[in-house]
Amino acid sequence: GQLANRDKLVVDMMFDQLQLRAFDYSLRNAKPIRILMSNNFARIDDMRFIGDGTELDVTGTMDMNARRVAGLARGRANLGLLQGFYRNIRSWGNAELTAQVSGSLDATVILGRATIENGRLRYFSLPHSLEQVNGTILFDSRNIRLDGLTARVADGQVNFDGRIGLEGYAPADLALTASGRSMRLRYPEGVRSEIDAHLSLTGRVTAPVLAGSVMVQSALWTT
Repeated sequence: GQLANRDKLVVDMMFDQLQLRAFDYSLRNAKPIRILMSNNFARIDDMRFIGDGTELDVTGTMDMNARRVAGLARGRANLGLLQGFYRNIRSWGNAELTAQVSGSLDATVILGRATIENGRLRYFSLPHSLEQVNGTILFDSRNIRLDGLTARVADGQVNFDGRIGLEGYAPADLALTASGRSMRLRYPEGVRSEIDAHLSLTGRVTAPVLAGSVMVQSALWTT
């Protein structure tokens, strides 16, 4: 046949081993991956990736004539995956994940939901971690939205809401709020305090603006 004519090409590929690595977190296929292509149309019917605390099932199609793609990922993901994208955080816990990819190759649409269960997030520049993180994160090609996300910070309960705007799938602008009660802070050095706070973080990621109110219930300064 016409080897150079993709419309006449029929391909049946099998990958026995495939490993993906993002810094110190890795994923591998749980079973052979089969990709079928005929009439310039490719299909993946059953692809499963596993890792430490992660099991994702992926299916999808790609129409190369129409330049359109459709895919679905569903399963359980380890929050340690975040460390592959943001080197200045450490994260633990699990999330139930559903994500859809659709549309043209030039303007792909992504829609998804991640429900976090008992997660933990540590940002190296802050003295306290986010513990017992629970709630839902909604995401698409342009936004990450927090939907009733709660956490424990410095032994106090904190509620998070708002959105993170994306440009090229990287954080670009912020519109976040946080309300916390009875937080026992160890900041700055030598100061111990218990506070209630209602804060907002807005603006570009490169120059965010922090505003709000802080009620100090008690404080102790030692030198």
